[in-house]
Amino acid sequence: MTHRVVLIAAAFAGSSALAAFAGRRGAPSAEPTHTVWDSVYTATQATHGDSLYKGTCVKCHGATLSGGDEGTPLVGPAFLGNWRDLTLDQLYDKIRTSMPPDNPKSIATRDVADLVAYLLSQNQFPAGAKTLTDSVDQLKDIKITTSRP
Repeated sequence: MTHRVVLIAAAFAGSSALAAFAGRRGAPSAEPTHTVWDSVYTATQATHGDSLYKGTCVKCHGATLSGGDEGTPLVGPAFLGNWRDLTLDQLYDKIRTSMPPDNPKSIATRDVADLVAYLLSQNQFPAGAKTLTDSVDQLKDIKITTSRP
């Protein structure tokens, strides 16, 4: 092989590796088209989330979701300030991967969606007719905002 052919082959291999890496990272996501004000969960789902909360989360976050020695508030300005302008997939993933702290990843994915629905209800976001999904791709399309758009 000539020096020129070797350089072309190396450049091609490098660009292929870079393209593969970029593909794994994914393209930048589009701006979400929905917000938590769009009635993205059902009242039934929030009620189930309430039961789950009482059995799993209350020990750290308190009966009123206001936090405690071991858990941060899950309602009000402190909670909304932490999550404002993020999307529901991020909240969902936080709960799914790290809660409860003494047994992370132990909550079923469907139950995590119901817990998110409960948190939305307790933060006065409206319920609707459509069940909140446990699809991360769909949750990425729902932005947490503190005021109605």
